[in-house]
Amino acid sequence: MPNVAIVTEYCPKGSLSDVLLNEDIPLNWGFRFSFAADIARGMAYLHQHRISHARLRSQNCVLDDRWVCKISDYGLRTYRKEDKAEPPSTYQQRLLEVYTPPECQDPNTEPSLAGDVFSDPVPVEDSSLECAWCPPLPELISSKTDNCCPCPADYLIRRCRTTNPAHRPTFEQIRKFVNRINPDKVSPVDMMMNLMEKYSMLPKQVADDLRQGKPSQAKSYVSATVFFSDIVGFTQLSSSSTPYQVVDLLNKLYTTFDDIIDNYDVYKVETIGDAYMVVSGVPRANGILHAAQISSMALDLISVCRTFRIPHKPNTQLQIRAGIHAGPVVAGVVGTKMPRYCLFGDTVNTASRMESTSQALKVQCSSSVFYLLEEVGGYVLQCRGVQQVKGKGDMVTYWLEGKQGDLRYKAVTPDNPSSPKPVTMDAEGERDLFGSIPGSVNGDLLLSPE
Repeated sequence: MPNVAIVTEYCPKGSLSDVLLNEDIPLNWGFRFSFAADIARGMAYLHQHRISHARLRSQNCVLDDRWVCKISDYGLRTYRKEDKAEPPSTYQQRLLEVYTPPECQDPNTEPSLAGDVFSDPVPVEDSSLECAWCPPLPELISSKTDNCCPCPADYLIRRCRTTNPAHRPTFEQIRKFVNRINPDKVSPVDMMMNLMEKYSMLPKQVADDLRQGKPSQAKSYVSATVFFSDIVGFTQLSSSSTPYQVVDLLNKLYTTFDDIIDNYDVYKVETIGDAYMVVSGVPRANGILHAAQISSMALDLISVCRTFRIPHKPNTQLQIRAGIHAGPVVAGVVGTKMPRYCLFGDTVNTASRMESTSQALKVQCSSSVFYLLEEVGGYVLQCRGVQQVKGKGDMVTYWLEGKQGDLRYKAVTPDNPSSPKPVTMDAEGERDLFGSIPGSVNGDLLLSPE
């Protein structure tokens, strides 16, 4: 027997089975219908030339670099008879039972075109599963599994899986049926681009759920830290600049910011004009570390602004002001055309007020942030005192000056006695003084810690 080798196109995406069972590749039903249509189209071509595959399954349907599903591993039955395959594992044996049509249970039976049709719905139905093994066939047909196909595909499955070969449809009929019930008449590449465009501004876990068609439910978080910043004098700067210059400035500035925040456990919620909003503790909870993550990030953003130069005004110092606040929030996706991941709650409003009442190149913190940083340790804060905050009344706020041991913070060195000193009042005494609501004081307790 000669040594026979088959040279085929390299398909870098792997087999259909690899893709469908890979949790890191969440595919919606648009992709699944596209794969089903590709299989039907390829098999119809083989059957048109009276070629039976006899081995059709998701393992030998492969995907090229444009997400087109192609048929492989067919033909050459004479050579395959001499194959000395190892005994199948339990998993492989169960696969054979699912894929093999009842009339071909005898290995000596000649394969038929109708037998290929019997095997076709299984790769299609693989796409509705996220586990490594298909449930028993009756459960597949009755659509009792999670994430079932939102279409009349069970009718097609029943027809293809019938025990009477004469009652099964042809692959050309299957192709037409899949095309008719497919809601997305676009190529997989176009669908991938649309998904990237639609969900690029969402957290990964939220985007994955939406790609799979799962409803996105709003979720409440007991504690998170929200950061706001804007550019001081942005209105005046904009009036003396062209729109192109403003866009160029914001693009360079926020690209620099984006590179910095990648080093922290934070999520950028949005940028609106010159406003920059970041949160930590959402959508992934991180205990009480969210305050430390946002604070370290804020210090780095302030630091980079000291050396950042406005492209069209290189002699003008860019200044931002920032504010942070910690508390409960509710987060969820709003909209379907261009979904946005938004935060809601009083914590967001208070963080915005911390920013609007802050000063140039400074970070203003609320008492709730101060308490968390005291617990984490390693940060230097200075009490600003009682501030009148719109919509909140009187609040005790703090300046985030730096991190202990950081050479950029000169107040902790004995060589700079004129610098502001860190807060010396212990957190427990301050809680007794200012009540149980973080950051708030009563009208008869307008005292400033000494």
